Amino acid sequence: MKVLVSILFLFSLNLQAATQDKVTMPDTISIKGKDLVLNGLGTRKATWLRVKVYVGGLFLEKKSKDANQILNSKSLKYIRMHFVRDVKKEKLVNGWNEAFKAAVKDLPRIQTRINEFNALMGDVKKNQEVVLTFTDKDVHVDFANLKQGVIKGGDFSKDLLSVWFINAKDEGLRDGLLGLK
Repeated sequence: MKVLVSILFLFSLNLQAATQDKVTMPDTISIKGKDLVLNGLGTRKATWLRVKVYVGGLFLEKKSKDANQILNSKSLKYIRMHFVRDVKKEKLVNGWNEAFKAAVKDLPRIQTRINEFNALMGDVKKNQEVVLTFTDKDVHVDFANLKQGVIKGGDFSKDLLSVWFINAKDEGLRDGLLGLK
């Protein structure tokens, strides 16, 4: 009996997941042949009413609570945004543009790629996801399983990732992704 309980316990360790605001994400995922761990979860809240927009999960090769270390690492990074409400393309694009403006000092350097990125966006429905895979050479974008694209450049990859950490519009989301909450 003890052996059976031990086996069941070990099995349950591999099935763990984290949940926030009724959205569940796995503790580990495999992307591009690499095993990534869930670093943290956070909920994006917008407007002065603090309306919940999406639950984001940051996956890294090795957990870190240091935004600078994450941004400067050459390792694979992955963000999954699970939307908990409908968002029109215009609002989504405006949000991205505001975040880039707050986080990136030299916008003209990457403006063409921001435009490419925004072109991949569309209206997002409740329970759809935007998934971003960051490499040291590019960003792979999966918009609600409808549009996919790759934006070239390690600098753009770092700049896009920085919108969650540099002059973040939502400090609660930032802290959640860093595993500080």
